[in-house]
Amino acid sequence: MTYSSLVAAKGNSGSVANWVSYTRLDIGTIVDEAQALIWSALRCREQMTMMDFNIPIGGSMVPLPPGFLDPIGRMYCPSVNLSVRHKDSEFVQRNRNYSETSGTLGNNPITTGALGSSLLTVNLPNHGFSQESTINLSGATTVDGVNPNGTFGIEVIVDANNFIVDTVTGSATVGGVVGGGASIAYLCDNLVQAFANWWAIWDEEIHFDCAGNQSLNYQLQYFRSLPLLSTTNQSNFLTNRYPQLMRTACVAAAADFMKDDTEYQKGVARLQGMIQQISIENDMQYRGLELDTETP
Repeated sequence: MTYSSLVAAKGNSGSVANWVSYTRLDIGTIVDEAQALIWSALRCREQMTMMDFNIPIGGSMVPLPPGFLDPIGRMYCPSVNLSVRHKDSEFVQRNRNYSETSGTLGNNPITTGALGSSLLTVNLPNHGFSQESTINLSGATTVDGVNPNGTFGIEVIVDANNFIVDTVTGSATVGGVVGGGASIAYLCDNLVQAFANWWAIWDEEIHFDCAGNQSLNYQLQYFRSLPLLSTTNQSNFLTNRYPQLMRTACVAAAADFMKDDTEYQKGVARLQGMIQQISIENDMQYRGLELDTETP
């Protein structure tokens, strides 16, 4: 089974159109939706992988890698040989601490981002701020069509003297313009820097309960979905090891395309049963594993 065989015309062995005996199908979309059905439930060893990343001083979040589905176990920090525990987003938000600081910026401390961007780079020597802190700017003049006054989240710590905020609604008309005037006051609720105890996921990012007080490396095992099959990506472990899943998912997606709810529900139920069986099979990877009682 390959992508080409799946999208082949009716009459070709292994084609979706042949399985459902119907030619007027949006085959490419059906194959994509079939894979989405599988990724929504399947978790097996071929999907297990590791993300390695760094959180710099003042950093508090990192984007999820493409295809991220579910984390596996605790996050590990090899820099200090300690684990960081996964909590829900509300818990992490509630356990964050902030320190308030205020002052004024220098002359024309703001630089707009690229054309059409809502980002602003703000200069403040030795600011000491952290990512995901909240800052209010007032008294600034408009720069490149963007109003710098308001309350914004600090998105990126560029270096010890510069950080980036997102005005959300702003839009640079030229890009890279410097300005803002000489009377900009700021009030910042700065996310406290420490070693993280907990992390959570929101906005397709990993967020920690604090900003880093030193540059540290982290590791996290997770389940991922694979890139969708295409003319340039003809096969993967689904087509090679689990062709029965692809067939069942494709038939179910085709039934949905043809607005046959009864057959669609039957197909989804059949697919779920097959995935449960595969989950039992994949539990066999733990055969011979030495398990110890872990005290939290």
